[in-house]
Amino acid sequence: MDRKFELGQKVVCSAYIKKSKNHYETLKDREECEFWAGGADEGVTVEDFHICDKFVTVPAPFKGIYVGTTILTTKILAEYHDPPYGGSGFRFSSEEPRPFAVVYFADNQKRLVPMDAIWSLEEMVMIEGGELDGGE
Repeated sequence: MDRKFELGQKVVCSAYIKKSKNHYETLKDREECEFWAGGADEGVTVEDFHICDKFVTVPAPFKGIYVGTTILTTKILAEYHDPPYGGSGFRFSSEEPRPFAVVYFADNQKRLVPMDAIWSLEEMVMIEGGELDGGE
């Protein structure tokens, strides 16, 4: 779905994203790693490889003004490296870039919206009238 929105266009959104609070902690010079899920009381030991979500999607219908698009990576990868030249240990990287719409919904308050959760007001009128099937 490759839809374009114009700066200042009024939009309707069904969800937004927020940080998941998932994170990793390393111990003993990066030789050990623990994954901490958002809200967990204790970490889980990572053996060689682990990937987690950076964001969670919050279902919440709202209207706003589209001001742009940004690209964010949506996953964190923890992987153990043991190169032949030394410096072994866990390394971290960001994976899976995705576009998100930047939508202001109140004075100086914005949300990042997945592109499959945003529609123009014109699209919403067509969807409600049965002229358009799901914004596609």
